[in-house]
Amino acid sequence: MATAPLNFAVFNREDWQKLASQYVVPEKIDMTPQTLQNIKAYNDRIVMADVFNIYGPLVTYIKLRYDQYRHDIAERAAFLGRQASRGPFIIGIAGSVAVGKSTTARLLQYMLQSAFPEKEIALTTTDGFLLSNDKLKAAGIFDRKGFPESYNMVELLSFMNALKEGKKKVRSPKYSHEMSDVLAGEYDEFDNPDIFIIEGINTLQSGANTPVYVSDFFDLSIYVDAKTDLIEQWYVERFRALLTVAKENPDDNSFFAEYTKMPVEEAVASAVDVWHQVNLPNLNDYILPTRERADLVLHKQANHEIDTIWLRKF
Repeated sequence: MATAPLNFAVFNREDWQKLASQYVVPEKIDMTPQTLQNIKAYNDRIVMADVFNIYGPLVTYIKLRYDQYRHDIAERAAFLGRQASRGPFIIGIAGSVAVGKSTTARLLQYMLQSAFPEKEIALTTTDGFLLSNDKLKAAGIFDRKGFPESYNMVELLSFMNALKEGKKKVRSPKYSHEMSDVLAGEYDEFDNPDIFIIEGINTLQSGANTPVYVSDFFDLSIYVDAKTDLIEQWYVERFRALLTVAKENPDDNSFFAEYTKMPVEEAVASAVDVWHQVNLPNLNDYILPTRERADLVLHKQANHEIDTIWLRKF
């Protein structure tokens, strides 16, 4: 396991659970095994123990940060003689491909919404801000998909700014993982939620040709971490599972359509090549170096079990 920097406090599972004992961990969270199954990303793993022992205290911590955020907004507005902004408390979630960001994001959304039903909790991903496959090919960077230059950072930063200003009907482009492409003309619309979660591999990175980071708009940032060889294993396992589904449900528009025409081991070998040529360099060069910029790190071991939590002290 990586060594945490000095400005992080490191907690094992038992010590992390004890942190919430001095506060009231929300008891309104209604979680069943079937609900959890529906929330988690395909081929991801999470057990009920993690829901309450890891994410329960995290929900409590987010509530504390949210309350402090609203207090700070009100005090700043009073000092400036202006009306307090109603922009949302924004949580960013970063980490490698296949590490479980989507599950973390959806689980937090569900738990926060259950614990605080009077608030609106919204979620999106930065995948929709990727350039379309046609534009990536035209620019000669299709094999760099997921790297910083493959995103429309002007649009992403404009979205984050409008969101933070509390503007109504802010839209983010939709992305299809089945087609592995942006859906032209399709958007998710948000109407100034109380808490907004955005997940993606680039959420802690700066954009090309701009000094502004997406995370400059965050009020809490989370990095989902694991050893690189474990992430590769999960990536390949997910590919195999999705390939099986694609074979059972043929769709010519699916990203997996051409892989279903190959022998399974040949298709898997192609996926391994993509990992080593694209995802691993992207992880090492652009994603992993941002880990220490996060406010909180969830470190996983085998079976996606969280073994340690790093919490930024200052």
